[in-house]
Amino acid sequence: MTAARQLIGRDQEITSLRRELDKDRPSLIVVYGRRRVGKSTLLTHVTRGRASVYYQATEVVGSMNLLLLKEAIAAALGESDPILSGIEHWESLLSYTAELAHHRIPGLTLILDEFPYICESVEGLPSIVQKVFDRVVAQGIRLNLVLCGSKISFMEELLGERNPLRGRQTLEIDVEPLPIRDAAGFFPNLSSIDQLAAYGVFGGLPYYLQLCDPTVSLAENIRELIFEPGAPLANEAFNVLRAELSSPARYATILQAIGTGCTTTGEIVGRTPEIGDGSTLAPYITKLESLRLIRVVRSLDASPRARNRRYYLADPFLAFWYHFCLPNISAIATGHAREVYEHAVRPAFDGYMGEIFEWIAHQYVARHGAERLGIPCREVGKIWGADYDIDIAATLLDGTVLFGECKWWSSPVGMNVLDDLRADAAKTTYGRNARRQFLIASKSGFTAELEAYARDEDSVHLATPEDLLGS
Repeated sequence: MTAARQLIGRDQEITSLRRELDKDRPSLIVVYGRRRVGKSTLLTHVTRGRASVYYQATEVVGSMNLLLLKEAIAAALGESDPILSGIEHWESLLSYTAELAHHRIPGLTLILDEFPYICESVEGLPSIVQKVFDRVVAQGIRLNLVLCGSKISFMEELLGERNPLRGRQTLEIDVEPLPIRDAAGFFPNLSSIDQLAAYGVFGGLPYYLQLCDPTVSLAENIRELIFEPGAPLANEAFNVLRAELSSPARYATILQAIGTGCTTTGEIVGRTPEIGDGSTLAPYITKLESLRLIRVVRSLDASPRARNRRYYLADPFLAFWYHFCLPNISAIATGHAREVYEHAVRPAFDGYMGEIFEWIAHQYVARHGAERLGIPCREVGKIWGADYDIDIAATLLDGTVLFGECKWWSSPVGMNVLDDLRADAAKTTYGRNARRQFLIASKSGFTAELEAYARDEDSVHLATPEDLLGS
């Protein structure tokens, strides 16, 4: 895998990091994001050719991480130093690094990857970092300190109220999964429809995407990477939870329920009787949301206090895994990868893609809606009520309201879909007095009648797979 392919879609993050590292002053950079999102690759890329020390912390006692970091510093220096060897405390080690930047290596970058692991075994480490960094700032030492972590809630709290590092960061980067247009770059040889489908399977995490062979079919990538015994992603959904949770069983049960179509509290509780009721479910939902494994959606026309929520898996790969892999895990384990794909995945895949396609269209409206609408959006979501359910609802910066429908159908969409969308939009209070526009996204295009109508009607917009991908 080439470095260029590993960094697809990361131009903005690379530019921000390089700009910060080039500044003639101390820097405290905080980088966080889900596992497998490419944080370490990003940091090692931007520090290549610079004086830097990269340390990947592990879940060991603090003294062992201290020893390993000392070894990493010595390796980066290319020489041993008796002073370094004799250091026994974290404040002394960080101060030693600051002295290196002050007297020997101006602009030195120290990267502490998986910083939360060190904090778990070293009491008060954020306060120690604050103390040393304040001294670095006071003396104008050109030290770049990078704190990186996959425990998102911990990293966010690190900069929160009443925490010692609050307000001291000079750059904060939340490394998110790649949106569809960037993820499609991993599959340059596929058709637009197949690029959308590939996103529906592998999502936007670069680790998953870089495993894919762009020269073979999506079906072959699914079989070889997910369904074959011992495949690199065969047990990934379990590994994701084990890496974050000490007791993942109930969380996995909830994810499976959501992955198989349970989107409301009542539906999830009904599918997982061991959870009990909605109040028992709530802390599990909160934790899964903090891990960015689920999306919690509120209807945009509901009151802020409304308890009506819907839950979706935030990662298309996990959605695919829980929808197709877990129910067939025994057949997969006994070597029936091809049969599972042919009899379980292929016939049901279009139905599965309906929800994914809706999420792709949301990304299009939120990120690129101005391409079609002329103005970016202020908010994008969805709305539903007792007798209506609208896939996309949005308000543009000028107050115009957009309603949208998404169809992953094998046949062209016709006027009846637009008529139904308009009828549903008339039932909601959302944007009742605003100018209204309508968007229909379709996998298989549109009837000649609807295309002709949209050409003459400024308030109606049609989006094909090529439009969504910007191709």
